[in-house]
Formats: sequence, structure tokens, C-alpha cells
Amino acid sequence: MNRQGNYHRRAGYLTLFMLAFMSVAVAAPAPPAARYAAGADDHNNPDRVDIALVLAVDVSSSIESGERRFQREAYADALSDPRVARMALGGGSGRVAIAYMEWSGTRYQRVHLPIRIMSTPEELAQFAAEILAITDRPNDPMYVQPTAVGDALLAAETAMSALQVPARDYIIDISGDGVLNDGFAISAARDHVLSMGLTVNGLPIEILSGQPQNGSTSFEQVSRFYMDCVIGGPGAFHLVARGFGDVRETLIMKLMLEMARMEPDRKRRIAAAWNGGLIGDEARVIPAVVLQLSPPAEEPRQRSNCGETENVSHNPFRTEH
Repeated sequence: MNRQGNYHRRAGYLTLFMLAFMSVAVAAPAPPAARYAAGADDHNNPDRVDIALVLAVDVSSSIESGERRFQREAYADALSDPRVARMALGGGSGRVAIAYMEWSGTRYQRVHLPIRIMSTPEELAQFAAEILAITDRPNDPMYVQPTAVGDALLAAETAMSALQVPARDYIIDISGDGVLNDGFAISAARDHVLSMGLTVNGLPIEILSGQPQNGSTSFEQVSRFYMDCVIGGPGAFHLVARGFGDVRETLIMKLMLEMARMEPDRKRRIAAAWNGGLIGDEARVIPAVVLQLSPPAEEPRQRSNCGETENVSHNPFRTEH
């Protein structure tokens, strides 16, 4: 099967998966009793939200100016998509809280849009328009920094802390095209945010074979790094984008899956089907059959070394060219 070809022909199947999501009524597991208390059972609180989501987007030196713009357009398009709006606002409270931030090196995390509660498609569309309006600042040092994924997670947790109402699920959605080569240890940062009651999902962007990349991370190493070292928490998963041209479609699927109220293992199986290329032109079957045919979610590899040495050349996910 031509995996790469499948990734650009899935739009018609997203609606089928949305219908599958909408039919599932299994409560998501509650985060641990930490800073972020789950609001799944707080039905008497009129202010609660279904999903609290921080979108953390990589703009480090490996991301060129046009790619930064493309990413912002992809996030704006995804949040404006009616399928995403229906999933975001179709839960028990009909409300969602979202923040948008960009990150690069150790001291470079910028929350462009602080966390905001939204309850209508129009409010989501306005949020999307504000993402689209973000422009690069002239000579901004943020865009020539290395990749401090751990610091990005900690900054995303700070952005989440501004939410003053309970949520059913608290999720950091972090994307990137590179692995750790700067800043705070990723395992310590990840364990910290998980202990606070957050889930971390990933959107690794793999640079396709033959495409140039400003950096030294080889094909498929980024998704392995995200799976091994970044994601975690109840229902955690990653969806792989094969190049920047695949970000928009992957992000739509990812947001729908994050906002779905379903068992964690079901989310992971759908993610595995997506990452394995089983959702595409050759998957002309109803979602239930796709799930039956899909491989089980991969078990996380040993998280013993995620490149957290003082000498970043020891990063096992990094290959010097």
C-alpha cells in the first residue's frame, strides 16, 4: 500500500469517524487528583468545560518562515472546520477552552492567545481568525533557536493554569518537526505535567524523504521521539503528519479525536490506524471495520534516554549529517 498517497485523500472519511465518535458515550478517565481536578462529574457547575486544550506549536530554527505561516493557516483552518466545531461543542457542557502558543528555545515560549472559553462556532471561528492574524516579528530571535521541548511543556502547563473553571479533560497538544536539543529535561518536564493531571498528545511532523531540513533529525525519528519521550496521560496518543502539507488534515483528525468522549484504548487504536496508513482510499469500509483491522497501539519504548545529557550530541534520536 502506498502510505504517503493515502495521507492526502482522507477528508471524506473524517466525517465517518466523527459519526463514530459521536455515538460513543463512555466517560473519559479522570485525571489524577492534582492541580487540575476533572470536571466530568461536576454537572451542576454551569461554568465547566468539556475540554481544556493548549495548542503548543514549534517555531524553532528548523521551521522556515513559510512553514510557520503554513502551520498557522492549518490551525486556523482546523478550528474553523464544522466537523471540529461539532465535536468541540457537542459534549455535555457545550463549551471548550483553548489556548494557542508557539515555542522554540529555552527562554522562548509565547502565548499568543491565552486560554479562552468558547461555546459557539462563531467564537471558534474568531479564535481561528486571530491565529491567522499572527505574523512574524522582524528579526525575532525566537525563530533561530533550538528545540526545547521540555520547556515548551512547562510553559503550556502555565498557560493551562489560567483556566479558572473545571474541565472533563486537560490536554497539551504539542507539535514539532525536531527532537530535544536544548533546555529542560523532557522526562522531568513530562512527568511534572502528568503529575498535575494533564494529558500530553503529540503531532510530530516528519520531513519526507528527499525534502531538505534545517537540522539533523532523520526521517521517522521525530515520531519515535514523541511516542517514547513526549506523550503521556489518560488516552494519550500521537498522530503523524508526513510533511507540512499533511499538517492541516492530520490536525483536523487530531482535534476531533481529542474532543471525543471515548475509551483511551479506542483513541489509541484509531491513532494507530491513521499512523499506519489504514485510513485512506483503501479503507472503504465503515469505521468499526477499520478499527477491527487496525493494529493495536504500540507500547511505549523504554524511556531511559531521551537525549537528556549536557552534550546534546548524545541524543539517541539525533543523527549528525
